[in-house]
Amino acid sequence: MLHIHILQDTFFKSSTAFSETLNSGQKSLIKAGTKLPIKSYSRQNNHYSVKLAAEQGSVGKAGFFFDDHVQVEEIRGVWLTNVDSDILKSKDNLKAGLEKLKNLGFNTLYLVVWNKGYVFFQSQIADNVFTADKEKLKKVNLEKELVGRDLLAEIIEINQTEKYNFRIIAWFEYGLMVPPAAPLFAQKPDWFMLTHQQKNTVDGDGNCRLNPAHPEVKDFWVSLIREVVKNYEIDGIQLDDHFAIHHAKLLPNGTKIFDFSMGFESFTIKLFQKETGSVSPLSNPQLAKFKDWRKEKLTQLVRLIFKTIKAEKDDCILSISPNPLRFSVDHALADWEAWEKEGLIEELALQVYRPTVPIFEGEIDKSEVKAAREHIPTVIGILTGLRPSDRRVNFQLIQAQTQETRERDFAGFAYFFYSSLLDHIPTTETVADREKKLAQILATDQFV
Repeated sequence: MLHIHILQDTFFKSSTAFSETLNSGQKSLIKAGTKLPIKSYSRQNNHYSVKLAAEQGSVGKAGFFFDDHVQVEEIRGVWLTNVDSDILKSKDNLKAGLEKLKNLGFNTLYLVVWNKGYVFFQSQIADNVFTADKEKLKKVNLEKELVGRDLLAEIIEINQTEKYNFRIIAWFEYGLMVPPAAPLFAQKPDWFMLTHQQKNTVDGDGNCRLNPAHPEVKDFWVSLIREVVKNYEIDGIQLDDHFAIHHAKLLPNGTKIFDFSMGFESFTIKLFQKETGSVSPLSNPQLAKFKDWRKEKLTQLVRLIFKTIKAEKDDCILSISPNPLRFSVDHALADWEAWEKEGLIEELALQVYRPTVPIFEGEIDKSEVKAAREHIPTVIGILTGLRPSDRRVNFQLIQAQTQETRERDFAGFAYFFYSSLLDHIPTTETVADREKKLAQILATDQFV
């Protein structure tokens, strides 16, 4: 859980009005030196709009602090995924990993709860939709140690028992992306999109994509997220870069290939024509109106998810972890800038996975990133490595990118991912040396 630190005597207020204009029921005096746990925050009119963990006088839990009178604790996050990772393979591994993270100074966990068309929590919704036995899950290379376990319950229990006070964000890692061998695809083929040739359900990344325009898909996602928010003590839901519609495959030289553009099945085309009166996009996969329409369908689902979360638990946030904007819009039709401006997202964890510091700086200095951070906590995602293990990032680059993030006073940072940060690291380092260096980075309290 994050904390807000009170720098001088100030008021926790029911509005952003000057405190002297408010009556005693609309403000509560908070003394300098106080540290209050908070569930979420955003910026508004030179104030922090804050949801506290506990009520403060007659104002309650939701209110405002003048920003010059307070500091908010830095977000120090890490993604915990089942892919290429050992930490989730047993409860003992999980206990040891969380203890290590706490001792190092982390305060936020982005825990995978959906991956490869499979859930890592107890879900009646998923059970009602598809059957996923161990033999079927072998086809998608799902680790056998994870099948049947409630990882979300396990991590919540450890967090509460050990009083670690991590923020726990339930991360729907694979988003709308599902491997073609997944039981969900086999049992619900009509839920998935086709390429514009109407022959292939596999996109340019070798995966299938759930159709956000399909009413049953929308109901599945909303019900699944409502179930998590209702049944588990979590701080938020996170959608990532795969919560998307594959629009164009982008080559390293910037060339766009539309052969794998998705959303051309007859159901979607008929719906598009009915709602817009436009011609069929089959002859032109780049049709601007069809691109904008599909982008809006994705936005509508995000809007529905946000409303569902808030109806169930108002202090549970919606976080997203997309790619930088231009790629996100062109490649995935995920316009997170529009979502942020509409107030649909309450935390942006931007994936800035870049191989050099100058390129990294160029991304985090873009105008849309600066604009987002003026409204909501903006966390910079820093790559620590991908699989295979020879694609690990050296610590010098990790440290430099962390420093650049801090110098710009972002809300914090998050490392992708635990295994490449702390377990399977470059052969030029030892785990003990890596932990020592990381502890030095995190040893000093950092505030926004």
